[in-house]
Amino acid sequence: MNKVKEILNGLPLLPSWARSSPKIGYAIYGVEAIAVVLLAVYLYMWPWREYTLPYRNLRGPKAEHWFWGNVRTFLKSEPMVPHGRWIKEYGPTFRYRVIAGMPRFYTADPAAVSYILNHSDTFPKPPQTRKAMADMLGNGVLVAEGHDHKRQRKLLNPSFSPAAIKGMVPIFYDKSYELKEKFISLIEGDLITTESSPTPPVKVDVVKGTRKIDVMSWLGKTTLDVIGLAGFNYDFKALEDPNNELAEAYRKMFSAGMEVTIGAIIQALFPIFQIIPTERMRTVRASTKKTKEIGQRLIDEKKRAIAAAHHDGFEKQADIGNDLLSHLIKANMASDLRPDQKLSDEEVLAQITTFMLAGNETSSTALTWILYSLAQHTETQKKLRDEAMEVPDERPSLETLNALPYMDAVIREVLRLCAPAPATMRQSMENTVVPLSVPVKGRDGKMIESINLPKGAMLMIPILNVNTLEQVWGPDADKFNPERFLKSSSLSSNDVSVGGVWGNLLTFLGGTRNCIGYRFALAEIKVILFVLIRGFEFEELPSKPVIERKASVVMRPRVVGEEKAGLQMPLLVRPLST
Repeated sequence: MNKVKEILNGLPLLPSWARSSPKIGYAIYGVEAIAVVLLAVYLYMWPWREYTLPYRNLRGPKAEHWFWGNVRTFLKSEPMVPHGRWIKEYGPTFRYRVIAGMPRFYTADPAAVSYILNHSDTFPKPPQTRKAMADMLGNGVLVAEGHDHKRQRKLLNPSFSPAAIKGMVPIFYDKSYELKEKFISLIEGDLITTESSPTPPVKVDVVKGTRKIDVMSWLGKTTLDVIGLAGFNYDFKALEDPNNELAEAYRKMFSAGMEVTIGAIIQALFPIFQIIPTERMRTVRASTKKTKEIGQRLIDEKKRAIAAAHHDGFEKQADIGNDLLSHLIKANMASDLRPDQKLSDEEVLAQITTFMLAGNETSSTALTWILYSLAQHTETQKKLRDEAMEVPDERPSLETLNALPYMDAVIREVLRLCAPAPATMRQSMENTVVPLSVPVKGRDGKMIESINLPKGAMLMIPILNVNTLEQVWGPDADKFNPERFLKSSSLSSNDVSVGGVWGNLLTFLGGTRNCIGYRFALAEIKVILFVLIRGFEFEELPSKPVIERKASVVMRPRVVGEEKAGLQMPLLVRPLST
């Protein structure tokens, strides 16, 4: 006790009355210690981090809040809209702050984006992003980095070759015509049910010979069935069953993830907070568990079938099927594969869950925005239908579809303006210099032609903003204009490359981490669109509901005022007279 008093007496900040009471002294000393720690944290996270930031000369929007930075701006806006405004003010490269004063480097500069995409080992996904994706999908090709990614991608490439996709086209047509029949049955049905749309039509939306249909829901079920058959030789029958367990799991997953809240952002930035069992996390985990259960069921059934046909095992040259699952099982079970060439059981499951999600949600989301754009631009819809009607075959080859210039232009334009994935995150693994093709003015008034990024810097690849950059697409970059992609048009993009794998768009990214299934997605989109545009007219509802963009796993639509109904795209669907 005497020692304690001696120490307390030595504290100059303690008043004389506190020195006689060790308990009070400890409390005051504790408060002082906490204050010192908080001051140190503040000095490090704000003044010191700002002073030592290599790109501190870069301009950007002022932080709206000392702790939340610019996060509240994002919460109030549709995906990437604030960034688009800031591009007009600061140029395509700037910086802003997120939670706890953390700096965020942003660039839509074509040269910078191309450099980042082509140096994927230097700029992998951040650990927080990878963990969130791995919790949902496993360490599949979408999540894996470095050697694991290269090994997985090499094994998966044959499943997405042009020849393999050509063999899948009959499946695309089968399911497209099944969807067509489903739409007809919904339109001709006597009762208005939630099968058509999660909310009943208001009086003005009840039009004879038409039906209000949530096209997003049915497109999702169609593409889910397609990936089941094309990827796993298994029919999920989502189009047949309105309460399909897998489709329902995805619906709940996306509905839970559509709100970008401060809590969700904190959990993404600081994974330790994911131990808090929020309703959103419980829903996502339950949905993820269901998708993994179904994925494991597919694997077990395939392995049993192989075991029955190959009692003594098989080698990598054995023909056990050409679908994606067969390639995965072969890479898992073939007796003559080296250990470094094999996929583990966990990796096989991760690929299944990855393609059950990525293989259907991106395509269905793209088709949803295509139909919405056509409903908004009736002349474009008519020109596309006229072109499709000139094809004499009801099931034309993929070569024939690829030769339809206006269809290609419409798809490109919608995927430019409505890329299913609006952005993606990266983190620098080392100090590096990123070049700029569009110099920006620094805070000191001098022009900046390159950026020094420190190791650990967080950066965003803003897919939507790059796709609508005026330096690439001209003054009408944010306008819907499919003619810009027609060869005879003078409205094509400038000679500025953004490094995209498909045309000059970033929709499917570029570099070594480009979307492995982009050819599959484009073929599927063209087939389904061909069948639907020849069978129906798509119109906006007469009540003109406001459609807003919401970003969860992908960017999907929601009706303002009908938030409780979840994500949806209600359109008025009218069968063409035959």
